[in-house]
Amino acid sequence: MSDTLFILAIVAGSSLLMLALGHRLGMDRRRLPWAALRAVRWVGACLAFWTFNLALGSCAALLARGLHLGFVSLYTSTDLTLLALSSFQAFVFESWREMTSGPR
Repeated sequence: MSDTLFILAIVAGSSLLMLALGHRLGMDRRRLPWAALRAVRWVGACLAFWTFNLALGSCAALLARGLHLGFVSLYTSTDLTLLALSSFQAFVFESWREMTSGPR
């Protein structure tokens, strides 16, 4: 089995378990498409924040180099902490957007 199929099988299995747990907790399956749409919006916002943060970090590093403020590595911007913090920014932003405009 290829690595891709293995990962897809794990995700499919956990998704089925999530459906079963949601059913057991009395969650309405008709709301699942809305939840999936929210997740897609959150992932899009996460990628947007991550891209912006990477660009901003790269510009700041190059500016620091250009102004002879010391050497700042561009690799610092690729730390996974930046992805985690970008995810948090996206979650807060999307929650704020939903609270302000209501569900769409």
